[in-house]
Amino acid sequence: MEQFSDVRFKQRAVIEFLTAEKLPPVEIHRRMQVVYGDQCVDVSTVRRWVRQFKDGELGQADLSDKTLSGRLVTDFKNY
Repeated sequence: MEQFSDVRFKQRAVIEFLTAEKLPPVEIHRRMQVVYGDQCVDVSTVRRWVRQFKDGELGQADLSDKTLSGRLVTDFKNY
C-alpha cells in the first residue's frame, strides 16, 4: 500500500496537469475521486492547489510537502 505522502504527491501532479488543461477545480476533484476514492484530497485542497499552480509557472511547481516547524497538535481537548 502506498504511503499517504506518495498519494498526495501524485494528486498534486494530476491537479497541475488538469489545471494546465483548463479544467475547473470541481471537475478535477470529481475525476480524482473516481481514481483515488477515500484517499482523494478534499475539494477545498484542490481549489487551493489550482490557485497556486495558476499563480506560478505550470510545469515548474514544487510538488513536495513543505517541512513544518514546531510540534504537531495532538490533544484537541483544550481547543
